[in-house]
Amino acid sequence: RKGSSQLLVKPRHDQDIPLFKTQSPMELLHHLLPNIQQLRLEHYDLDRDQAQIHITVASTQTTVHCPICGSLSSRIHSHYERTLQDLSLAQYALTLQLQVRKFFCDNSACIRRIFTERLPQLVAPWARKTVRLSERLQAIGIALGGAAGARLAHPLGFSICGSTLLHLLKQVPLPPVKVAKILGVDDFAFRKGQQYGTIVVDLEQHRPIALLQDRKAETLVNWLLQHPGVEVVSRDRSKVYRSAITQAVPDAVQVADRFHLVQNLREALERVFSRYSSELKAIEHKQRQATSETVTLKAQPTATAKAQVQRMAVYQRRVQQQQQIQQLYQQGWTQAAIAEHLSVCERTVGRYLSLPTLAAKPPRRRSFGKSQVLEAYKPLLLGWWNDGIRESQHLLKLLQQQGYTGSGRTVQRYLRQLRQAQGVPPRRMLPTLGHAKVVDPQLPPLTARRVSYLVVQPEENRDRQEQILLEQIVAEHEEMATAVELADGFLRLLRTREADGFEGWKSEGSKQWSQAVGGLC
Repeated sequence: RKGSSQLLVKPRHDQDIPLFKTQSPMELLHHLLPNIQQLRLEHYDLDRDQAQIHITVASTQTTVHCPICGSLSSRIHSHYERTLQDLSLAQYALTLQLQVRKFFCDNSACIRRIFTERLPQLVAPWARKTVRLSERLQAIGIALGGAAGARLAHPLGFSICGSTLLHLLKQVPLPPVKVAKILGVDDFAFRKGQQYGTIVVDLEQHRPIALLQDRKAETLVNWLLQHPGVEVVSRDRSKVYRSAITQAVPDAVQVADRFHLVQNLREALERVFSRYSSELKAIEHKQRQATSETVTLKAQPTATAKAQVQRMAVYQRRVQQQQQIQQLYQQGWTQAAIAEHLSVCERTVGRYLSLPTLAAKPPRRRSFGKSQVLEAYKPLLLGWWNDGIRESQHLLKLLQQQGYTGSGRTVQRYLRQLRQAQGVPPRRMLPTLGHAKVVDPQLPPLTARRVSYLVVQPEENRDRQEQILLEQIVAEHEEMATAVELADGFLRLLRTREADGFEGWKSEGSKQWSQAVGGLC
């Protein structure tokens, strides 16, 4: 009845057909089996304590095909059992005890005399999971991957680890490859620094279609010859890829993608700004110069003195090796001869020849002066310190209440830096008046590389301090301002895809560009 919370049921007569038919548990479980046409339910066992259901099923096939020759056979050799994991039923894990048979092959020409019957709709040969369970796990793995997929599978009742999930993903057949007219070719790392391969991407559908085992020209040539129809190839600056594409598809147009164009611009800007290292240091000093009410904390190395000495020794060996390679190359030695003479690979020789001359001292790492466990808690620690809390043990307890898991020695090292910045004696614990507050901006040093990254970044991705820093560079130095202005113009054309404006940008800014950056075009 409309508007009523009660359900009115029409009275039924005895001759009416019942809505539900009462079924036994055996009949219900039989209908829940994965392949009821070829299986017969023998019995089941319900274990409420372990939340498991064990079902014994038997095959009902009378004749089967030999997996080698395909001939039919009905002569049974023997019986055996297979234990299979199946989909869960509510909160109960389901295990199938499958009774199958072995048959004689009556084909005298077949190399297989005895074979086991196959149930392809139920389970794959030698598998311990049913087909429908494997498909469910593969769907989870495709969506989430190994570790995340395993975390989701456990609440769903599937006991599986990430490695097994990835193994199941390897069994999923790849879709047929339809080679697009526009491809992207680049290298990727199987293991960074040791083994690299080549990835081929369909740029029309934005998905990878092939992973090649290495980045040699021969491998890429063979793949391109097997997949004709390519018209445009986007690649990086690799000479190997250029020669391979030219050899396999000479009519294809080779273009550089936007990432490598921006990378080229950033490297060029880094070479430009490296000429103004003293100016950049002066700007950095102005930026970090605090007011009379605050003092800035200077970053100090967190590594031990022994580790610093070892790092310096390794870097000095690199500098000496580059100098030797450059000297031999200037004397007319080939890269192969240099590699054999210095016992290095040719790739190392080519890399050192292409790199700019290494500085006498190694550049600072991004993690210089930063503690991985304390970094997130430094703002809290600075606030307590500036409020007058100077006892290290008290500060340690406050940090531990906030979730800090590091050692007290790490906190004491940082507090020592705060005392040095304020000029407080090392053992002075009481709050002192008249000392300036300490700020720890934790900014990386203002190097040519950092400035080049700031220039190529979109404006919306820069924070306020970075934007102020870039504006200060432009305002104080005309040469660097010219480089920044021309780079912004090129990036605007690239990001808005205004190809027609490139020639105009090049002609209008060529004179300023050559004067500012020394023939970078």
